[in-house]
Amino acid sequence: MNTDNYIESLVIKYLSGHCTEEEKEALLSWIKESEDNRIQFEALRNIWQGLNPAFNPEEIDDQKALNSILNKINKLHWTQHPVVVYWQRSAAILLLPLLLSLIYLLVSKEPENITLQEVFAPYGTFVEVNLPDNSKVWLNAGSSLKYPTRFTKGSRKVTLQGEAFFEVESDPENPFTVHTARVDVRATGTAFNVEAYPKDSMTSVTMVKGRIGMAINQQKRFDLFPGERASFNKNTLQCKIEKTDPYKWYAWKDGLMVFRDDPLEYVFKRVGQTFNVEIVVMDKEIANQPYRATFKQESLSEILRLLQLSAPIRYVNYNQETANELALKRRKVEVYKLKK
Repeated sequence: MNTDNYIESLVIKYLSGHCTEEEKEALLSWIKESEDNRIQFEALRNIWQGLNPAFNPEEIDDQKALNSILNKINKLHWTQHPVVVYWQRSAAILLLPLLLSLIYLLVSKEPENITLQEVFAPYGTFVEVNLPDNSKVWLNAGSSLKYPTRFTKGSRKVTLQGEAFFEVESDPENPFTVHTARVDVRATGTAFNVEAYPKDSMTSVTMVKGRIGMAINQQKRFDLFPGERASFNKNTLQCKIEKTDPYKWYAWKDGLMVFRDDPLEYVFKRVGQTFNVEIVVMDKEIANQPYRATFKQESLSEILRLLQLSAPIRYVNYNQETANELALKRRKVEVYKLKK
């Protein structure tokens, strides 16, 4: 029996609600075997759950669509390095939302009605989205973007939770607006990065090219230019604008994590956001220690291992447990100063 095909069939059955109790137990055992297994399962589950609100299950055979995608994945010859395998599989799986979006538009009986589409980027990877006006958006891990199936005249508005890099198609007559919980960004044709995670006290915008207008709580308004980064703190209600190397802040869309003398506390925060892991620095003495590194598509385990080798730290990794059937609790890692 082909183990990969068997596991994929179990995942499909579970996500589509056709899994027996015995099959659930087998799938749970497989998830607990390794970190790679857990990541692969969560990626599939996140995509599946993200699609449910946007489509009518009576119109779309989602199980058949997912089977088709997985069959195509299995026919490819993957590079053998486990990290490369994970990222390549994730990239292929993320074709599914675009495929189902196309199906939805083709079968819709009321094309004159404008509906909202939502795309979610699974933890541990990112997804590229092409908008109706040909603008491009890269969604970072754990982020979601809502946008209309077509833009109306005079307005191109999208809503972001999390982080995204935007390359906006130039159209001065139809301004492009990115709406977040605390900050709105208005552009006509430009490139910029927005960080707006709901649980984060900071909302930041980094300019790459062109010019944008930025509004805080729909009141304070100002312009940003290339090489500038604006960070708004919801707790202090202060906004800081500084010069920066823009690529550092959007290198993630190329599969990189770039740190340039950043405090270790920020490094762990960034890693935790990417992989949906709670990383707590237990010794505040090391929280502000500067750290410099570039990680390229490493897994969470590999990043933690490299951090432990290159910084005076040790970490305690708590095993993940199940909260309800296959619903997994958020993993937790505690970081301590390495004692001499």
